Amino acid sequence: MKRWLKWWKQSKDLTDAPRSGRSRVTNPKQNQKIVALAEQQTFLISQDITNQLNKKGVEISQRTPLLIENHREKRLKWTEDQRTTDWNQVTFSDETTIPMNSVKGPVWNLPGKKKVVRTVKHPIKVNVWACFSARGFSRVVCFKENLNADLMCHIYKYGLLPTARKQFGYGSTLWKLQEDSGPKHTSKLATNWRMNNNIPKIDWPSMSPDIASI
Repeated sequence: MKRWLKWWKQSKDLTDAPRSGRSRVTNPKQNQKIVALAEQQTFLISQDITNQLNKKGVEISQRTPLLIENHREKRLKWTEDQRTTDWNQVTFSDETTIPMNSVKGPVWNLPGKKKVVRTVKHPIKVNVWACFSARGFSRVVCFKENLNADLMCHIYKYGLLPTARKQFGYGSTLWKLQEDSGPKHTSKLATNWRMNNNIPKIDWPSMSPDIASI
């Protein structure tokens, strides 16, 4: 959506240029609607705009990663490698941060309409980790500190493993873990912990938040 707004600022034209690959799901009129929503309600986030359009039958994604050729090639290879994966045996996991005050977050800043927003220097926030599979949802793990490798192992022990054992059976090695390639996940400490506790993990391409169902 940021890219669309950039195009609009430069050319006032949201028409697709000729290109190969999958065509855009929105038409010029719907593209204008997206820009109008951002102009009229500057506090709307991408998810809000997505929800409004989805209610009208326009199925779009709130996040479209900006991919270079290397990213595209790796995503294609990953797709080919995962053709035989049983997704019923995969546990999807992720973390997010929830602000606990009334100060709103992202604001659309359009030409000549810069929005000034009062902010709190050290806002109260809660970090949340969770996972789910085709068999159900996990317990939610909340924490205030920044997520590092030590804390990640703690979450594996008290959040991930109890959920996997409940859903797939104690000692089962049939399930696999999905998580992004963040440094806390790829650290030596977290990697060794997963290996020592027989937690298999599927490979994950970079710049691919739109692939993960969580």
